[in-house]
Amino acid sequence: MGKVDFQSHKVQLQVPVVQAFDFLSDMNNFQKLMPEQVINWKSTEESCSFDIKGMAHISLEREELIPHRLIRIKSVAETPINLEIRGILENQSESQTLAFVELTADLNPMLKLMASGPLQNLVNIMADRLESAFKSQI
Repeated sequence: MGKVDFQSHKVQLQVPVVQAFDFLSDMNNFQKLMPEQVINWKSTEESCSFDIKGMAHISLEREELIPHRLIRIKSVAETPINLEIRGILENQSESQTLAFVELTADLNPMLKLMASGPLQNLVNIMADRLESAFKSQI
């Protein structure tokens, strides 16, 4: 097994960093960031679980919050892939925040070949949907 890192493109959010941080700090909001293949969503403010159609059941919990900068989420024991997702925020101005998503997964060489494309796609979808979530609030 080896650690593999994925980073989304950066998106500009038209909201203060405090508002973006509050949104990402609540795991209930993560459903809005997930692709269509995610089903059977369950969440609380601090954790979530879901199925990826035809693949796996994933359980995540909030691990660390650094106010207005970082939200770190880790998979829990029963998840088939050890992974960590980080939402990273950079204050740009009173009304703008730069955001991106990072994911680190512990993958064997075969899984790395199969999962790298979908995991890179996932972080980009999450970033795009984060940007869209705030556009729809304007």
